[in-house]
Amino acid sequence: MSAPRTLLIADPDYPAALRGLPQPPETVRLQGRPELLARPGIAVVGTRAHSTYGRDATVSMVVGLVRAGYVIISGLARGIDGIAHATALEIGGDTIGVLGTGLDVPYPPEHEELIRAIGERGCLVSEFPDGTPPLKFHFPQRNRLIAGLARAVLVVEAPNKSGALITAEYALEEGKEIFAVPGPIHNPTSAGTNRLIQEGAALVTSAADILRVMQSRTGEPLPQPLAGGLDVDDLEDQLRREPEPAASELARRAWRALEPGARGVDDLAEILGAAPASLAAALLELELAGLIRKLPGPRFARAR
Repeated sequence: MSAPRTLLIADPDYPAALRGLPQPPETVRLQGRPELLARPGIAVVGTRAHSTYGRDATVSMVVGLVRAGYVIISGLARGIDGIAHATALEIGGDTIGVLGTGLDVPYPPEHEELIRAIGERGCLVSEFPDGTPPLKFHFPQRNRLIAGLARAVLVVEAPNKSGALITAEYALEEGKEIFAVPGPIHNPTSAGTNRLIQEGAALVTSAADILRVMQSRTGEPLPQPLAGGLDVDDLEDQLRREPEPAASELARRAWRALEPGARGVDDLAEILGAAPASLAAALLELELAGLIRKLPGPRFARAR
């Protein structure tokens, strides 16, 4: 893991997106790949007490946004934030984690391994000096950095009183796009997102909805796939053919392992470190869903 860096606001390497905030931090601490801070990113935030619906929506949205070239930005909190970071890393994407503590104080404790992974493969950001504990008022303060670094904010699932809504408010003050996933009207964890939509946030049900809005905006840098003319409809069709987020973890890993082409069962078992019986069940799951086909050998390949 790279050594942390401290940047003063007068430093030429200080993140430009943060310098433009109404109240930029005088210093920031960074660890990992600071070049990610200059790339187009979208914040994905939501409640800690998420539902299965919120988890699945987060995974689906993040997969599409990563495929389109966006960096995923969030606050490393329990729930939606952690799912967004972990999903981005799992599929080989880039992610930025903004902490409400010092870089050396992993919080929440159960995210210590995730925080370490982001420090190695993504980028960690904090305006607090090392040793700063998780004080309650630090987290709303942290949210303005999430909004500042992002081109837009996606709120997946949030009750009426939620830190995710604070992030959306900061982004709105900066004139940035707010996206919200609608939820069941009787579910308290969707009350905040539904209210955002009532107040003018863009209702989105897929990553493609977000990409169409971002493509139509002027003056905003786009990630390379979009800037190069990515066909959003084609991407949406491709994503629909992938395993649903509710599919077993092993089935999704097997699906990704088949991206280069057909593989034998023994080869897949070695790559995935899976027991033969578990792998057979995962492959059957994909085959019944029409996502893979069985070839002589036996080998398996993605269905055309």
